[in-house]
Amino acid sequence: MEEHRHIRADFVPDHFQFSTPDGKAYEIGSTGPYEYLLGALSGCLFKTFDSLAKKMQVSWEHVSMEIEGIKRDEKVAMLKDVIIEVTATGVEDQAKFTKAFETATRYCSVFQTLSHVAQMHWTVTFQ
Repeated sequence: MEEHRHIRADFVPDHFQFSTPDGKAYEIGSTGPYEYLLGALSGCLFKTFDSLAKKMQVSWEHVSMEIEGIKRDEKVAMLKDVIIEVTATGVEDQAKFTKAFETATRYCSVFQTLSHVAQMHWTVTFQ
């Protein structure tokens, strides 16, 4: 069954925001569109990973992601490369963690959407 998502965006001089159906408003401030895009990638990828990790019984204490987007040098500057560096602590089974993350890259809709215009690279480092 199709699932629909919706936001409302409002723009008046010096105030830009979007809101979700549950009433939460997010101000669009000095952060640029690529930061929002990479933030959306991090959220989607983590939520997908977290769901898989629970199913696979993967334990961890802290996961952080550093995500860099490199734009093409063209008039319409789409992303050329996206580099995701994951650092994880408190992981008991590193192989299972890596498998869960790799699977998350296949099921995360934002990752898959971006992969149509950019080369996607990711690494996992354990501490």
